[in-house]
Amino acid sequence: MALLCGIDVGTTHVKVGFFDDGGGCVASVRHPTPRDLPALVAAVVEALAECAARAGRGPDAIGIAGMAETGVPLDASGRPLTPLLWWNDPRGHEEAAALRGTGPPGAGGDAVAVYARTGRWVDGKAPLAKWLWLRAHEPGVPAAMRWWASVPDAVAYALTGVLRTHETLAARTLAYDVVRGRYDEDLLALAGLGPEQLAPTAGAVEPVGGLTARASGVAAGTPVVIAGHDHAVGAWASGVRRPGHVADSMGTAEAVLAPAAHRPDPRTGLALGVTADPSLDGAGTVLVGGLPMSGGMLDWLLGLAPPLDDPRARATAERAGEREAGRDRYAALPGLLDGVRLPTGIIAEPYLRGRVAPAPERERRVTMSGIGPEHTFGDLLAAAMEGTCLHTRWTVAELAAVTGAPPERLVVFGGQVRVPLWMRVKAAVSPVPVEVVRADDAVCAGAALIAGQAGGSLGDVPVLPREPQRHDPGLAAAYLPLYERFLTSAGRREHG
Repeated sequence: MALLCGIDVGTTHVKVGFFDDGGGCVASVRHPTPRDLPALVAAVVEALAECAARAGRGPDAIGIAGMAETGVPLDASGRPLTPLLWWNDPRGHEEAAALRGTGPPGAGGDAVAVYARTGRWVDGKAPLAKWLWLRAHEPGVPAAMRWWASVPDAVAYALTGVLRTHETLAARTLAYDVVRGRYDEDLLALAGLGPEQLAPTAGAVEPVGGLTARASGVAAGTPVVIAGHDHAVGAWASGVRRPGHVADSMGTAEAVLAPAAHRPDPRTGLALGVTADPSLDGAGTVLVGGLPMSGGMLDWLLGLAPPLDDPRARATAERAGEREAGRDRYAALPGLLDGVRLPTGIIAEPYLRGRVAPAPERERRVTMSGIGPEHTFGDLLAAAMEGTCLHTRWTVAELAAVTGAPPERLVVFGGQVRVPLWMRVKAAVSPVPVEVVRADDAVCAGAALIAGQAGGSLGDVPVLPREPQRHDPGLAAAYLPLYERFLTSAGRREHG
């Protein structure tokens, strides 16, 4: 049986796992994601060696996925010129605002024309905005930059000595023409860059090269592939590959992905705040609507109070055998949520970092209404989960209206699937059946399964196991009026 490695570089953690050829986890390691490239590469190499030791041998292939907008400029020797430039770094927001108003020469001079080319609305998290900031404030960096590498590309480069990217990552730079399938010279020129400074694209099953970095227990020459953008990789491995199937990727941020038969009208896509990304196989389009803070919303709430001062939460964490339980706030969740009754009756708008889709409002912030003296801290946590689920339902409805493909099911994957209450709410709020991917890490496993098809076909990538989430009709009925209140509070109505 093949042994396959997946690497997923996320906002919070970098995960490395060894999987069998059906996606079953053999060994896995996760570390907090370092802030600079050398530390990130060291963490990956260390995790590769640890997984090989646990599995008793090295993998037959390595696949890499990760967040798209975070990256690093490299000099001519491949050394990083800065720490990692993160998608949530505020630098670049002013430059993005200026670009929304002017646009590039030859692109029509407005945000609609930029969207028509790139499938993206202009925002500060895009690498193009960071390059514009560097040109204005640290001109020595772009002057010395030989390459830009998103984090999956940079890790693959460190492992193989070959710099490549995947189209789903290139498309997130805001400098890639998704219609022509190449970097856009006009947009790059705004930052004083040229296409030769961006990594060439490779297919998701096209090996970048063989492993050259030393990782104990992993053979030199092991083929390495860049599987693609993390959300796209997880969705593909979860079986969401055609219109009518919708993926819900839950992590620090949350993304709803809906394959579409065609690109949306640029004005429609821009008004909704959705992106029109290339599909993982390059044969179609996937519409993506994002919630910038989903798991991040819960992290923020947990950080507002010392929840482990609650004896129930402390006892639950200790029973779970968590190391340093006092520092693991998520270990406290079962105790904090114990006794919470659904629905909470609280209407939460989970817009900690503004609202992106389906009604962009960058200055929108968190609100909670309906809080009474009977509510506990656990109720507030549950209300935040409810708010993310209500927002996702709204996003799914809007994407369906644009694609013209009514959703048949919602396939959910990511860290939050491990929170039973969250999944119970997700199934109750969703108007279509919810299926939960039962994988230790769907993106990591997906990257490994894609690597297993190196040189072959994405169509042959196995689908990860899914389980139907139990639907509670009574709870679903109870959420209907709350959904209407949520839409009213959000200031929009769904189509139809």
